[in-house]
Amino acid sequence: MILFGTGGIRGIMREGEFDDKAVMVASKGVAEYMKANGLKSVLIAYDTRLNSEHFAKLSASVFSGEGLESYVFDQPVPTPVLSYAVRKLGMDMGIVITASHNPPQYNGYKVYTSNGVQAIPEVTDILSELVLKAWEQPIQVNEKYHILDSKVLDDYVEEVAKLLNVSLTGLSVVYSPLHGTGARFVPKLLRTLGANVIEVTEQMTHDGNFPTAKTPNPEDDRALELLREYMKNHKVDLGLATDPDADRVGVVYKDIRLTGNQVGVILSHALGKEYYDSGKRNGMIIKTIVSTDMVKPICEEFGLKLFEVPTGFKFIGDLVEKRKDLDFVLGFEESCGYLTGDLARDKDAVLACGLVAKVAVRNNLTEYLDTLYKKYGYYFEKLLNFELGSVDHAKEIYEKLKDLHLPNVREVIDYSNGYDGVIPNETIRLNFDEGIVYVRPSGTEPKLKAYVMVKGDSERSARDSLEKLEREMRNIISSL
Repeated sequence: MILFGTGGIRGIMREGEFDDKAVMVASKGVAEYMKANGLKSVLIAYDTRLNSEHFAKLSASVFSGEGLESYVFDQPVPTPVLSYAVRKLGMDMGIVITASHNPPQYNGYKVYTSNGVQAIPEVTDILSELVLKAWEQPIQVNEKYHILDSKVLDDYVEEVAKLLNVSLTGLSVVYSPLHGTGARFVPKLLRTLGANVIEVTEQMTHDGNFPTAKTPNPEDDRALELLREYMKNHKVDLGLATDPDADRVGVVYKDIRLTGNQVGVILSHALGKEYYDSGKRNGMIIKTIVSTDMVKPICEEFGLKLFEVPTGFKFIGDLVEKRKDLDFVLGFEESCGYLTGDLARDKDAVLACGLVAKVAVRNNLTEYLDTLYKKYGYYFEKLLNFELGSVDHAKEIYEKLKDLHLPNVREVIDYSNGYDGVIPNETIRLNFDEGIVYVRPSGTEPKLKAYVMVKGDSERSARDSLEKLEREMRNIISSL
C-alpha cells in the first residue's frame, strides 16, 4: 500500500498498486478519521485521467456506506476548485482523484481539511495508520451519494475574475489545458477579463491518455510543443499551459519558457509593488525553501514579511491560515505553483494564468525579468533529477549525503529537526563556495531531487557558477 507522500497517495493504476482496493481502503481510513472527529460531509473531485471519475464515485460510495454525507462534482474540475468549494460550501473534508502532472498510467488520492488546505503531516500521519488498519476491515458501500451541480464552478470563475480586477483588452494568449481540467475554466476567465484567447484545439479535449503531449507536465518543454506552434502561427507572445488537474502552469513568452522561479519572481515583484503602492504595510509572501532566494530583496524593498516552508504547497496553505494577522500577497513554489487571495488554499493554475496575463498586458515579461536581474542580482536555479531505481536506494543515497566530508562542501544543514524557523522536513542543504544545493528524496518517485541555486553580478558569472555547481553535484552523486 502506498501511503501519503508529498502529494498524497499516488501510484501506477495496476492491481496491487493504485486500484479499486487502494481507493476503497484509503476512503475507509479517511472515513474512520472523520467519524472519530465528529466530521460529517466530504466533497470529492476528479480530473480527466483514466478511471478518475470511476475512482471518485467508488470513494463516494465508501463514505456513504460509512454513514457520511458525500458529494461528487458532476464533471472533472481543477484541484484548486475543490479547495475553493470545500471552503465555500462548508464541507468537513475534500478528496481529489488526481496524479497531477504524472504520466498517463498514474493516478492518485489527495485529502483536504475543512480550511481547503491539503492535509498536513499531523493529519496524514494519523490517516496512514487508519488506512493500514482498513486493509483488514470490512468495507461497506452505498451509492446514495450526491452529485454537485455546476453553480459553484461558475461562482469560482466569477470570484477569480473579481479578485484579479484587471482589463486584459488588447492581450492575446495561446492556451492549452494539455487535455486536462483547465479547458472549461482558463479560457472563460481570460475572456471574461477581455483577453483574446486562442485555444490549442487538439489539446482541449478531456483525454487521460494525453495523446498529443509527450508529457502532461507543463514544467517540461516537451509538453509545450503544440503551444509553441500555435504561438508562432498566430504571432502571439504569451502562451500558457496547465497540467491535468490545473494546479500548475507553464509560461512561454516570445518563445522563451519562463521557469517556475522566474514567474515567481515576476509575480512577487508585481504584486508586492501593487500592495506597497496601495499604502499597506502588513503583507507576506510565502515560498518553499527550494524556491528562488531572489524574492528576499524584493520583500525587503516593499516591506513584506517572507516565510519559507518545506516542499509541498500544503505548507503554504497551512501557514496562510495560521497567519491571518498578515495580508497574503503571494505564495509560490519553483514547480510552477502560485496562489494569492482568499478563495483557495492550494496552488491555482486558473488564477495564476490570470495573474501572469495581468502582468503581461502591461509589460514585456522578458524585459521585466531582465530589469529585476539588473536591480537585485542574477539569481539562477536548476533542478536536477537523479533516477535511482527504487525509493529505498534514493533514501540510502540521501542519508549518505548527510555525512559528507568533502573539501568543496563548506557546510551540510539537515532540516529533519527544523532549521531557521522552517518546519522539520526531509531536506538537506549543501553550502558550496559557488552557491547552495537543496537535496530531498521525491515524495512520489524513486529519485533524488537536487535544487541548485546561485547568485552572480552578471548573467555570465551566474551561469558559470550554475554549470560548475551542477557538475560538482553530479560527480558527488555518481561517487556514492
